[in-house]
Amino acid sequence: MRASFYRLNIVKECRGLRIGLSACPPFLFLILGFSTIISIIAASLLTSRYFEDPEGPTVIISSTIAVMFLILGNLIISGFNRIAEANRMKSEFIAIASHQLRSPLSVFKWTLEALDHSIKNRKDWSDIEGSVDNLSSATQKMIRLVNTLLEVSRIDAGTLVLDLRACSLEAITRTCLEHLRVYMKASRMRVNLEIDADVPLVKADPQQTATVIEHMLDNAIRYTALGGDAAIRIQKAGAYVTWSIQDTGIGVPASQQKYLFQKFFRGGNSTRYQTAGSGVGLYIAKTIINASGGDIGFTSKEGDGSTFWLTFPINRPTA
Repeated sequence: MRASFYRLNIVKECRGLRIGLSACPPFLFLILGFSTIISIIAASLLTSRYFEDPEGPTVIISSTIAVMFLILGNLIISGFNRIAEANRMKSEFIAIASHQLRSPLSVFKWTLEALDHSIKNRKDWSDIEGSVDNLSSATQKMIRLVNTLLEVSRIDAGTLVLDLRACSLEAITRTCLEHLRVYMKASRMRVNLEIDADVPLVKADPQQTATVIEHMLDNAIRYTALGGDAAIRIQKAGAYVTWSIQDTGIGVPASQQKYLFQKFFRGGNSTRYQTAGSGVGLYIAKTIINASGGDIGFTSKEGDGSTFWLTFPINRPTA
């Protein structure tokens, strides 16, 4: 009974679905019902009062009503499509999260079993130390995934808050390169960093900017064959500073480039090359960069690498 009363509150229900009234099916159905009743009554009164032969005016009024109902019907269908799309995205979210968590959880299981076996058989502590390193790596992987998914949740809820202040893209980039140094060494990736002279500080959130740059670096390494190259350049461009990375990786198919910044999208060639990946990194990056007052874009050719670029507004000290 309580649920039934809740559904009578159409505004609250539409907010719960995170859909505006103009695209919310319950609200549009209500408008459609009222419109039908009012239109029928109005048509009957007008034609009988002002016309001796009401047939012609009735046809005109009926046609107008039909067009109005067609428009409302399309809006209702659009609302249902948005709900269906939200459900699809939710299903993809659950599938991706489950897939990404399965690997580190499996590492946990196998490592704990190995630890248990080593302790029971009083093996060398060096074996146990290696197992602890595996657990630590798996834990970090799960923490990164959870943080990424929480970031997506904040963006969707409109609660992403940035701490915009003066920061150095050079310093952030060098820190990110150091974080990924072992990964780059394992991939035999050569990264060249080129910074123009007198590049000014930018206005951005240092932590979130580091997240974006680290994701760009991770993508360049992940989707480039062993022994590949990448070039990072930081340069002033008018009222902005541009950060770009060019790689020699697999590139993005032309037919899929328009979807690249969509949530949970991964290109067909990327999933064949790398099974890992949540498909939300570029979605988060675009949101953060746009919220910082900058822009993000790329050029790419399948099989011939990609160049991603970010722009940040130059920090202007306030008087």
